[in-house]
Amino acid sequence: MDRHEEPLCIAILGAGSIGCYLGGCLLATDANKHCNVTFIGRQRLQDDVRQHGLTMTDWRGRDQHVDSQHIHFTCENDALADADFILLCVKSQDTQSAAAIIKQYASDNAIVVSFQNGVTNGAVLSELLSQQVIKGMVPFNVFYQGKGHFHCGTEGNLAIQDANKQCSSLVSCFNSASLPITVYDNISNVQYGKLIMNLNNAVNALSGIPLKEQLSNREYRKVIASALNEALTVLSAEGIEPARTGKVIPKLMPKIMALPNFLFNIVAASTLKIDPQARSSMYEDLVLGRPTEIDYLNGEIDRLGKKHGIATPVNTNIVALIKQAELDEKGSPMLSPSQLL
Repeated sequence: MDRHEEPLCIAILGAGSIGCYLGGCLLATDANKHCNVTFIGRQRLQDDVRQHGLTMTDWRGRDQHVDSQHIHFTCENDALADADFILLCVKSQDTQSAAAIIKQYASDNAIVVSFQNGVTNGAVLSELLSQQVIKGMVPFNVFYQGKGHFHCGTEGNLAIQDANKQCSSLVSCFNSASLPITVYDNISNVQYGKLIMNLNNAVNALSGIPLKEQLSNREYRKVIASALNEALTVLSAEGIEPARTGKVIPKLMPKIMALPNFLFNIVAASTLKIDPQARSSMYEDLVLGRPTEIDYLNGEIDRLGKKHGIATPVNTNIVALIKQAELDEKGSPMLSPSQLL
């Protein structure tokens, strides 16, 4: 049931690529004119949005625009005060600081939906906050192309854990915006399925080339296959079976990635919809000189490997390479497949 019949107040805390895309799609939909959306993010994006508005495109042909006069984008956290739902889209390393902001400014009745990478953020938030925390997952990639333009380059449905149907009104808003949400009683294995998919983020960032071009190269795919095999081994030791987040079954992914190009292209045509423009958000982080989420992605595999005494040389090396690229502050190092192994 809906929490009330008044227009929903939705605040997006950490309005970067994912947050601006989600909020922009909500605003651009006629059926959602009753939803009030507030974006809370960096000054750089606020300036861009003030000048250019928001444009949302995707690999299927979505092309929507919202003029700046219809957008409430602020850098002030007190905008959380009236929110019914807070969509948390900050990087995983910023979860604790975001929780402190929510604790200070948000209503106790607000519902916090964690649309973040990684598998630990929901538990961290629940421990720190009095508000109801809903675990979520964003399966697709969004790349900021500048001038307020956010492009979704891969497919998939949003997902949330909402056994008590507390988010029905929010789900309706997203469905109206052609952003369908799959609702689960328990989302843990789905989050691990997304973690498996996200292990390629670092490979893409280190390669420095578009995602589709990178995946068309079998040598890069062999690197991914090795990282995936390590991940599946340590997750099995942990008693976790990652669930599929799209059309690909996680345990089959290493074999698919290792296929010869002509066979991979046949499989990819039906299972992996990727826009030629798509890149990983980690690539964007390196370009902008920002810390990445590597500790919560490949680093999580490294951590579980150490816990169970299982070597994870590929993931461990990828973590080290990303951390070195962060220190160098020169964007992507544009490494070859052999340098990643």
